[in-house]
Amino acid sequence: MDTDMDCEIEMVALVHKLEEAGYCFAEVTDEDIRNAFLNNQDLRDLAVIRLA
Repeated sequence: MDTDMDCEIEMVALVHKLEEAGYCFAEVTDEDIRNAFLNNQDLRDLAVIRLA
């Protein structure tokens, strides 16, 4: 259980970091993000870049 929770925390932290860098995940489901993260895919491929 701890491993699942650690993985979830790591994923949320990465998404937050990417959002702070200007990426937006509004059009992506949590499940899509989770699957990409677990498959070691680049989450930036799921996001769109917000315009300044």
